[in-house]
Amino acid sequence: MAASPVKIELPLTPIQELTKSNTNQIPERYVVTNPNPVSDSESIGCAVPYMDSHIIDLQLLLDFSSPCAKQELLKLRNALTSWGCFQLVNHGVASSLLDQLQFVSKEFFSLSFEEKRKYSRTVEWHEGYGCDIVSEDQPIHWNDRLLLRIHPIEHRNLNLWPDIVPNFRETLDAYSIEIREVVKAMLKAIAKSLDLEENSFLSQFGEDGNFFARFNFYPPCRDPDRVVGLKPHSDGSLITVLLQDKDVEGLQVLKNDQWYKVPVIPNALFINVGDHLEITSNGILKSSVHKVVIDKEKARMSVAVPSGVNIDKEIRPLSELINKDRPRLYKNVNVKDYIPIFMQHYARGERAINAVKIEQ
Repeated sequence: MAASPVKIELPLTPIQELTKSNTNQIPERYVVTNPNPVSDSESIGCAVPYMDSHIIDLQLLLDFSSPCAKQELLKLRNALTSWGCFQLVNHGVASSLLDQLQFVSKEFFSLSFEEKRKYSRTVEWHEGYGCDIVSEDQPIHWNDRLLLRIHPIEHRNLNLWPDIVPNFRETLDAYSIEIREVVKAMLKAIAKSLDLEENSFLSQFGEDGNFFARFNFYPPCRDPDRVVGLKPHSDGSLITVLLQDKDVEGLQVLKNDQWYKVPVIPNALFINVGDHLEITSNGILKSSVHKVVIDKEKARMSVAVPSGVNIDKEIRPLSELINKDRPRLYKNVNVKDYIPIFMQHYARGERAINAVKIEQ
């Protein structure tokens, strides 16, 4: 199960600062020398198609006794077993709060470098402002980010929560409360869609699960085909909730070796299954592989909230989903053991979940 260590380093110059220079040359460390696997349509220059618009209404899901709820649960199951992701509407998060979150995000990345660097991450710790740590033989993501733990509340590192941006802390705090409720409701609905007791996944998740908010800023690039916003990966989480940029697309998902664009739906939250939930569902639910491409002229922003199982807990397939027709597909794994496995495989562009699969 263990993977060999990856030598890593921390880029010194955020992409946003790098793009302020007048040079047309992309630094070698950012160039994608080994292109991501693409479909035949991409390789011959055809436009990347849009994914099927799996739009799920949370309010319909919450009324489990309604005939409409049964239809919505079927839609949910089809989306998660085929794509591993969907767009969520009527989720209960006010559009004004979503707008405010996007506003304070832009305000932060509009600060001077001298101001932003006060909240910088370090080599030893992943929270804060900066770039992702990558392996020395992999291109650096064309992406600056601010990563903050939002739950459990007592583990928040408030020194990294920008107090220079008016209402940033209050907005993020309010959003974190709402998103935790969305995640709980979705885990119940996902369990119901698999004909399980509604708390089946929540019992593994618990009240002390880890939530992070990742604010992503993707500057434009003169030659976007030579860089990558985020390399293809699945998330090491239960589920991830993403608030997309209102105006600029960039997220793509992989299905059957074909990349599909994710459309922007106003005020929708994009939800994708992570590795923890695929393991817990014994492979019925699919951990979505996705990537981010860069726009040539426009900057793009997004806010992702991955929800994870507490570090002291064990992830394992539910016994109810193991039978003679569907044997156990994954080993039990402690979260604290899965984190380094995930990081090492992610650095290489590999799916970490393959390291805990049981050979059949």
